[in-house]
Amino acid sequence: MEPEFRLLHWPEADRASFQHFVEVMADVQTRIAAISGTPGGGVPVPRAPRVPTPRECARMILNQRIELRRIAGPCADMFGDPAWEIIIALFETGEPLPDEALLNAIGLPPEGLTGPRWIALLVQRGWVERHEDGLTLGAPAEAMLTRYFAGF
Repeated sequence: MEPEFRLLHWPEADRASFQHFVEVMADVQTRIAAISGTPGGGVPVPRAPRVPTPRECARMILNQRIELRRIAGPCADMFGDPAWEIIIALFETGEPLPDEALLNAIGLPPEGLTGPRWIALLVQRGWVERHEDGLTLGAPAEAMLTRYFAGF
């Protein structure tokens, strides 16, 4: 009881300073309890943000490119890079895709000439491989995209 009585005679600034000190120390105690796993700890320990996987990065890039073409409307052909989008889509899915599904995934019409022409060129150069169940990434494209996304 006596310490509280003495506190009444402290100047206002000293009482405010002491009260702030008590609050800070209570916060420190709560954080220590949360970190140590002591029950009743309630203050969450901050965690670093989750880093997206390379496939998630590929999906974000592909979505941005498709959205850009959508916004560009009739001038969308000026913003296309089909070879890049084809290998990103194959990297992102991680499984074989039939030609039509691949072209739909990147927003190119399967009946057009552009998509099939780029697929044929990528297959010819070994960047994309054709299998019975669809197209997959070739070793050069896989290695390049792995290095590319390692920098994110």
